[in-house]
Amino acid sequence: MSIYEFGPFHLDAEQLLLSAGGVPIALGPKVVETLLALVEHPGEVLSKAALLHRVWPEGFVEEANLAQNVYVLRKALHGYWDAEAIATVPRRGYRFLEPVTRHERRLAEPRLSAGLPSRPALRPGRMLAVAATLAVALSIALAGVASNAGNRPTGAPKLSAQGARLYAIGRYYWNQRTVSSLQKSLSYFAQVVDTDPRDARGYAALADANAMMDDYGYGSQKPIVYRRRARAYASKALAIDPNSAEAYAALGIIDIDGGTDSTHGMTDLRHAIALDSGYGPAHQWYGIALLGQGNVRQALDQLQTAADLDPLSVSTTAWLSSAAYYSHRYGEAIAYARQTLDMSPSRTDVLLSMGASYEALGQYAYAIDAYKTYGQKCPSCAPEVSALLARVYALQHHLPAAHAALASAQAHPKNVSPDDVAAAFAAIGEPTKAVAWLERLRGHYGHALLSLDPRLETLHDDAQFQRIAGVGANAT
Repeated sequence: MSIYEFGPFHLDAEQLLLSAGGVPIALGPKVVETLLALVEHPGEVLSKAALLHRVWPEGFVEEANLAQNVYVLRKALHGYWDAEAIATVPRRGYRFLEPVTRHERRLAEPRLSAGLPSRPALRPGRMLAVAATLAVALSIALAGVASNAGNRPTGAPKLSAQGARLYAIGRYYWNQRTVSSLQKSLSYFAQVVDTDPRDARGYAALADANAMMDDYGYGSQKPIVYRRRARAYASKALAIDPNSAEAYAALGIIDIDGGTDSTHGMTDLRHAIALDSGYGPAHQWYGIALLGQGNVRQALDQLQTAADLDPLSVSTTAWLSSAAYYSHRYGEAIAYARQTLDMSPSRTDVLLSMGASYEALGQYAYAIDAYKTYGQKCPSCAPEVSALLARVYALQHHLPAAHAALASAQAHPKNVSPDDVAAAFAAIGEPTKAVAWLERLRGHYGHALLSLDPRLETLHDDAQFQRIAGVGANAT
């Protein structure tokens, strides 16, 4: 299989792996496939249609996906190279401008694990093998060594070379948000502490990882255990560095997720951003909190900032899909959902915002496909899928199928989201039942979004709905 070299880069066409100076760069497979298509034809203009067909042969993709891939590539290349390698040709497509050398794969490739501790359970080579067998995005496990790993505001000390590498790999896994990837991030961040015990970043990163174990309900311990660990690590980080933006951001999300003091949590997140405006997770969590308050415009701005700072954050891109949906920017919501799945096929929750966006556009067949795919990936989510399908069937005037699906959803009330059942009742024409289900959302995250959910617009004139959702008060 061919190897392509340009500037400081080495692109393995078989493994879809881009590296610079022997260090793999974290890019999703679709992003690398876009780059490969361009470097295979240096100097030539590749049309958008040709690139879309090459990178997404399965179809059903927005042109915005291609534009985002090019944006990510430019950002990644600029981290190592001053050249403007990818040019946009207006109304035509894209062209790779720099010289490219092609040759066949060498018999012996450099070991990706060089320079890392040789603890057998944590060797990157073993992780890469495991990821490959699982056929998930972690097939480029070491690609988490990003160009900005371990960076701090100007004047702040840097992690050691080994600590920065371990930190970057940990952040790569942490960004995936799967149970196995978060557990791996815990191991890598612990090694950062071992390597740089006087640097706050390892402790702050452990706070982040434990906070996400709590947030996602992962691990063998009760969520409160991980929350307490997260708070303890954040406190340790602040004891070392009172200006640790990472630690303040961790404390902010701990307070907001735990429901202990959301006001103080918002204050901590704002303080984290003030300390280091280049720390992506602080913008992401602040954006999520704003979204939950119904401040969609500000939320979208914060989430976009987070994505610009860390375009490889699966979680940020997933939340961007939700924020775009509530902003009625359905094409963008679909594009962000697809980007999320490109980077992490296991992040199937974005199929919900994708399906809802197709539904809002009247593309019901695509909406049904998205919801059914979600059900296939998550068998325990069958009641939720039934509620979602009930609404689409009703919009298609297939009322018997809608009633049957809704009955299936209601048979498992603890396994469905009340707003999805309410949306189905609204489509069927039973607003009283719809509003009754919405009562269950009081005090929960997203309550302020009810007035912004396109599926519930037919309920806006209902006095009880206005009392629950505050139509007009939160519509920003």
